[in-house]
Amino acid sequence: MLLLASSVVSAANAQAEYRNLDAGFPVRIEDATVTDRYDLDLDLLNVRYDELSGLRTRFQYEPRASYGVLPRTEMWLRAPLYYRERTISPRRGLAGVGLGGMYQLTQETLGVPAIAVASEAFFPTGPGASPPAYSLKTLITRSLSGARIHLNARVASYSLRTVPSNCQTLPGGTVCSDGAATGPGSLPPLDGPCALTPQSGTPASFACAAPVTGTDASGRALAVPGRLITHAAWMVGIAADKTLPLKSVLFVADIFAERFEGIGRSVDLTAEIGARRQLSPGVILVAGIGRHFKGANNSSFFVLGATYSRPLQSFWAKF
Repeated sequence: MLLLASSVVSAANAQAEYRNLDAGFPVRIEDATVTDRYDLDLDLLNVRYDELSGLRTRFQYEPRASYGVLPRTEMWLRAPLYYRERTISPRRGLAGVGLGGMYQLTQETLGVPAIAVASEAFFPTGPGASPPAYSLKTLITRSLSGARIHLNARVASYSLRTVPSNCQTLPGGTVCSDGAATGPGSLPPLDGPCALTPQSGTPASFACAAPVTGTDASGRALAVPGRLITHAAWMVGIAADKTLPLKSVLFVADIFAERFEGIGRSVDLTAEIGARRQLSPGVILVAGIGRHFKGANNSSFFVLGATYSRPLQSFWAKF
């Protein structure tokens, strides 16, 4: 009888997995829900395609694994791979490895929303890789009549490696390569729609930064090649989702603002819509589309993926 009850509970938990929003699967804003304890989620088939201005395209494949290690606590490991346009070198490879975790501070009640905090360390790889980047995020989820609302706010660090000054005069002003990055990271975000060093004759809108002087935000000269400069980045966003429980389907839409400080780049605004569909207790399909409609350059993208989820009790938990 106990075994039967246990199997029913496991099936019920898995059947609600489609409601658990993870960042990027299919939209950037996620909910304040962690992976269930002893559950293993494998995101192994997630790809993103970006259509950038100037007929440029980019692909990103990001396998990810998350595990509920403790009550209300999950940890994850991700490794994004990229394929970019010919003008960026290197054109393909492993961007790095991210290791992070999330802890749910409060579970949602009638008077209190669900609140969680998450943090990640991202370690770039390859020749000339920049130092690790760190982030801290706060997540809030509130259920309303017929929908859930999610708020995310994140602060992070990122680093750029300078190269010798190389300025060009473009229709929109002068753009310099001071502060440009080398190595596989190029410029965060990995799928960003612009470049710090545009080619001759390229419209100024292709540049990530506004006209740059020979100093950074601290007044230090940027002309020394190989100098590592660390800046802050932030993101705030809101999302709403609607579930169709009888069909195990969730629809979600979000909008978020993001800014990379220290390079003269304006605030980027992006809007997305997506869906999650549970095919079986352990398989979820995701799909989404988005538009980066304000910032250094406009772009459109879509996301497709699949998640496999199953209980995987740790060895020590059996005792």
